[in-house]
Amino acid sequence: MTSFVLGMKSRTNLRGVHKHLVNVVERSIELTSVDFQVFEGLRTRERQAKLVAQGASQTMDSRHIVGADGYGHAVDLVPMIDFDGDGRLELRWDWSLCYRVADAVRRASVELQVPIRWGGVWDRTLADLAADDLEDEVAAYVARRRADGRKAFLDGPHFELPASLYP
Repeated sequence: MTSFVLGMKSRTNLRGVHKHLVNVVERSIELTSVDFQVFEGLRTRERQAKLVAQGASQTMDSRHIVGADGYGHAVDLVPMIDFDGDGRLELRWDWSLCYRVADAVRRASVELQVPIRWGGVWDRTLADLAADDLEDEVAAYVARRRADGRKAFLDGPHFELPASLYP
């Protein structure tokens, strides 16, 4: 298996993120079958407001914003592949790739015993999901939301420490 490392941009985007989440990201890059970039860690309230206005986020209570403990508690890990064959890696918000990153984060989360909530299944931690089919887990989450009369907001690159454990 190919071994990946976090680049300078990813390291920069991890500044100010809670150490437990940083540890999971660092282990995930060693476990992943597809390269990824830490696209975003901390966010300002202004940026969050823009994302909410654009529909790219659902809340101003984002875990990307510095919490009471002085840290951010969320990251967006975007897969990178050479999509067009020119020898350069490009960011790809593609679900088939997001599942592969999520699997690496799930494995790192279990190994390090750090609970992580994923934007593909918001109501469970990754450790509680079936390891063999994250796609089915996302479909089940969408079905649960529909059964409750609610729409499912899916954000495949998003990973966060649960607020109940990391306020």
